[in-house]
Amino acid sequence: MNVSPLDAAQQAFEHMRRQLFPFRFERWLALGFLAFLDQCGRTQAGFPGRLASGVPEEVGERGGPGPVLDEAAAWLAAHVMMVMAIAAVALVVVLCLTALVLWINSRGVFMYLDNVATGRADVSRPWREHAGKADSYFAWSFGFTLGAMTGGLVLLLTGALVALRMARGQGGFGGGVAALVVIGGMLLIFVLAAALASLALRDFVAPIQMRADVSCGAAIGLFLGLLRLYPGAFAVYVILKVVFALVLAFLLLLAACVTCCCALIPVVTQTVLQPAFYFERAWSLFLLRPMGYDLVPAPPGVTFAAKEEPPHDAEPR
Repeated sequence: MNVSPLDAAQQAFEHMRRQLFPFRFERWLALGFLAFLDQCGRTQAGFPGRLASGVPEEVGERGGPGPVLDEAAAWLAAHVMMVMAIAAVALVVVLCLTALVLWINSRGVFMYLDNVATGRADVSRPWREHAGKADSYFAWSFGFTLGAMTGGLVLLLTGALVALRMARGQGGFGGGVAALVVIGGMLLIFVLAAALASLALRDFVAPIQMRADVSCGAAIGLFLGLLRLYPGAFAVYVILKVVFALVLAFLLLLAACVTCCCALIPVVTQTVLQPAFYFERAWSLFLLRPMGYDLVPAPPGVTFAAKEEPPHDAEPR
């Protein structure tokens, strides 16, 4: 059976139109709050702080970065215990905040998924009903995030050490540039792989986990089986999802301009652009439908395409 991301998008649009219109403010507001929880921790609006411009005064006075770097290294060596203590405290704080955000996000993923699939706008019921699945999802999400942070940090530190050696005149300049290019390429591949894994976890693993009533680890195995059966459909979906993300970013920018940036306030963003968020969440559900994982009940008078039975090792409960 042909599995088409475009057909799934059309069905998701019709589902969004049926559920969100005619407009009801209280419904949009509740779904906007759930969409905010679903997005929490998954996207970043920008980078904290800003890059310094120009050349530091000390470097200009001393003719290069070498003496400044030597003094910094000497200071770090003299205060190594204090630096390690501050770094350890900062690491614990970052890990605790990351765990909290991901735990809230895990609950939000299943709450918004439940409401989009069933056409409801509940908050307390899906919070309780999907607690076990969300906790399993959180464990995998947190472990994945720790691995991604560790790998990215190792690559960044390696690049920083290479740049430091180049600044101090150690090693060949050409070799250092080549090493930085290789590290940059590895970092880019690492970031793309992490983004694809995050998309798969939220868009497909969580719905499979809910439909099959299994743990996140088991749902990952079922998704990998589907990926082997329908690689083209998933590849096209990812490409179209990137295009949709660009369109959504433009809509967000337009809404911010029209509302004097009020549309950028959390929950307000998800409420104002609820049709876009609702469609995006429903899209993967309709792509999974012909693969044998049906979460969206057909409305009266509407018949969806016949579902293909999932592979034997991917049978939903």
